[in-house]
Amino acid sequence: MKIGVDLDGVILDSEILFRIEAEIFDEDVLNKNSLVKRNEILIEDRYNWSKEERKRFQPYLRKVAMDANLAPGAKEIINLLKLMGHEIILISSRGDTDSIMQEIGKESLRKYDIFLDKYYFAVKDKLQVCKKENIDIMIDDNYIKCLDVSKGGIFTLYFADSGMKLVEENDKLKIVYNWGEIYRVIKNKQKGK
Repeated sequence: MKIGVDLDGVILDSEILFRIEAEIFDEDVLNKNSLVKRNEILIEDRYNWSKEERKRFQPYLRKVAMDANLAPGAKEIINLLKLMGHEIILISSRGDTDSIMQEIGKESLRKYDIFLDKYYFAVKDKLQVCKKENIDIMIDDNYIKCLDVSKGGIFTLYFADSGMKLVEENDKLKIVYNWGEIYRVIKNKQKGK
């Protein structure tokens, strides 16, 4: 099978760090309590920040990208899946507004010895790339992208984190919380279950 996988919040724990930095920024830099929807993934939906305040937060994104750790189980399961003959393709939005973020992402993958079959950075339309690559399963932590990809007919695993918005599962969309669950779902799909 061809498996598409997101970088931030799936291979790396950067989304958790991102939310931590956003809380610190809101509290200590802006001296506000701007959180309006804590279970949203997009900064403009989570906080009532002005355009200028969002711009001031941008340098923190690079810091988070450099500080991100490998998600527990990511390397082990990716290696197992590759040994099983699956093709793993990175499909990430990272770098769509800051090309340096792509280089930081590539360096993180090298640092953790994560070797994938193909790499797509700065992707605005993940469904389009999934269709181009004939992806069988897409793994992402952004529920909006998961809904889009699954509605496009591609089986999608929503890698949910505590406190994030949940969506209704269906025959094309399943919620998972860790790499062990990802492994189980892919193995069962391979067996035809």
